[in-house]
Amino acid sequence: MSSESARHAPPLTAPSLPDLPPARDDRLGRLHTRNLTTEDVSAVLQLRDQVLTQLPHPDLYVREPDEEQFVRTHIGTGDSLTRGETIGVFEGNQLVAYAMLGLPAPDDPDNLGRCFTSKITDPARTAHLTSCMVLPAYRGQRLQRMLLVARMALARAHERDFCVAMVSPRNHVSRHNLMREGLRIGWVGEIDGLRRQLLALSMSRRWSFNHQTLRLVHGLDWKRQRQLTQDGWWGINAYQRRPQGNTLVFARLARGT
Repeated sequence: MSSESARHAPPLTAPSLPDLPPARDDRLGRLHTRNLTTEDVSAVLQLRDQVLTQLPHPDLYVREPDEEQFVRTHIGTGDSLTRGETIGVFEGNQLVAYAMLGLPAPDDPDNLGRCFTSKITDPARTAHLTSCMVLPAYRGQRLQRMLLVARMALARAHERDFCVAMVSPRNHVSRHNLMREGLRIGWVGEIDGLRRQLLALSMSRRWSFNHQTLRLVHGLDWKRQRQLTQDGWWGINAYQRRPQGNTLVFARLARGT
C-alpha cells in the first residue's frame, strides 16, 4: 500500500517488549529485540530488499513507491512525520527480523478502519499491523508470532484496540499466522489497484460467529470473498482441501456480537 498521511496520534510511552520464545536453535538463543530508530533505516531497507527479491510471487508483497520514506515514517522518532513504530530482532548487531505498527490518524484516507462499519470499529482506535519480515535462516522459530503479540501490546499502549493487517490472497502463510492469533477476514477488495484481504481483531470485545451456516470459498476467489464480506460474512478459518487447494471458511457474526 502506498505511504499514508503523516498525521498520527500523540506518541505514548510504549511497554517493554516481550521475551523471545524458547529457541529451537542455539544461535536463536542469542537474539534480542528493541524498538528501532533512524539509525536502523539502512538495515531495514537491506532486509526488505533481501526478502522481497526472494518472493516466489510478486503479488505476495509489493514494494513501496518510496521504500526509504515508508520505513522512516514507521520509526518512532516522535516528529511530525512519524506514524508508527518498528520492532527489530537482532543477533549481535545484525538485524534478522522486524515488524511495523502503523498508527494512522482518524481522518487519514488510508486508515484501514474506514473499511469496516462503525459498529465494528472507530478509525481513531485502529492500528495497522503493517509489515513483518524475517530473514530465511531465522524462519520457523515463532518470531512472527512473537512480533505480532508485541505489536498488539504497542497498539494498546497507543490506545488502539482494533488491529488490521492487509495481505494478498496468495499469501497463505501470513494469513494463516494472523488467523492463528485470532484475526479474521472482514474486508476483501482492491487497494491501490491490488487485490487484498483485510484481517482484523478487536482487543476490547469478543466476536462470536454463527457456525450453523458456513460458506467455503477457494483462497484465490477474491470476487466471491469480496461479495461475502460486503454481505456481512467474515473469513474465520482456512485449511488445505485437496484437490481444490487452500479453502477459506466464512460465517456471519452471531446475534448480539
